[in-house]
Amino acid sequence: MSFQPEDHRPHRSSQSRESPPAPDRQAIVLRRTVAIGAGLAILVALIFGIRGCLNDREDRAFRDYAADVRGLIKSSDSLSDQFFETLSKPKGADALDIQTEVNAQRVDADQLVERAKDTDRPDQVEAGHDWLVTALEFRRDALERVAQRLPTALGKKGRKAAIEAIAGQMQALLASDVIYLQRALPDLRREFKERGLDERFSRSRFLPSLSWLAPDTVDSRLSRIADVEQPATPGVHGTGLGTVTVMPADTTLNEEGVNRVPESAKLTFEVEVQNQGESEETDVGVSISIGNGEPIEVDQNITRIEAGDTQTISIPITDAPRTGAVTEVTVKVAAVPSEGVKENNKATYRVVFTKS
Repeated sequence: MSFQPEDHRPHRSSQSRESPPAPDRQAIVLRRTVAIGAGLAILVALIFGIRGCLNDREDRAFRDYAADVRGLIKSSDSLSDQFFETLSKPKGADALDIQTEVNAQRVDADQLVERAKDTDRPDQVEAGHDWLVTALEFRRDALERVAQRLPTALGKKGRKAAIEAIAGQMQALLASDVIYLQRALPDLRREFKERGLDERFSRSRFLPSLSWLAPDTVDSRLSRIADVEQPATPGVHGTGLGTVTVMPADTTLNEEGVNRVPESAKLTFEVEVQNQGESEETDVGVSISIGNGEPIEVDQNITRIEAGDTQTISIPITDAPRTGAVTEVTVKVAAVPSEGVKENNKATYRVVFTKS
């Protein structure tokens, strides 16, 4: 009897095992698209974030530069005050001290030029900054030449030629004002406006009065301290501030209370100046200061005013004052030589400039 060996191998089902379904191609594409989109979104966010940081950094550079320019102009204005105060010293001042002071001011002017050249600045303001440096160089050079001529102008020999040379340097100072006001300032304001930044720059004038262009004015100022005899004008001297009216609104300012003045592109202050003395006065300066901190400052002068006469000078304001807040406006008539009482030469008003 024969036996067949048993087959212990596991029994295979006749039905084949089902393989897992292949991934849906559309789902794969969708997942990839979502991933790519998310990556792009992150990339765009990073780009905008970096760009925003760069813009903030550039804005900060512009603002820092504006602050530096204001500092330079403030120093230049202060130097102007010192220089013309020195040239207008009262009778009896020491001529050697005057020369020493002007030489020191010349050094300050040179240092101011170097500060301007070393000022960090955005590339966009390079043209305006070059004009600013040029204006400061004109001022430095003028002070240097005045310092050279001053010893002769304060003496006797060759005095007339020295006086005329100094008056000629006043032309250079006037040119510096033109360069700053008509070249540097418009260029800088345009770049800041295109940047969307509201930064204010002072309308700097180094030459306080056009009368300094005349040799007679230089002569009369330096004669007080020069080694020459000048006849004194007899009688009482003195000026006073009269009514101040703001045009075109025709608003007369009052020192009591708050004055409301509509803003205008043709804003003009009409200032009455009284000659309260017994002699004719020449080169009478009138100044207006609007605001605190970085005020708007404008100066003009009355060429001649007879004894007992009252004249009205119109002073246009080209910079727009801030609106909506109380602003201090100071109007001042400069004291004339030998003036004793000066309390009535100045008035301060509280003004709100309103939107039209």
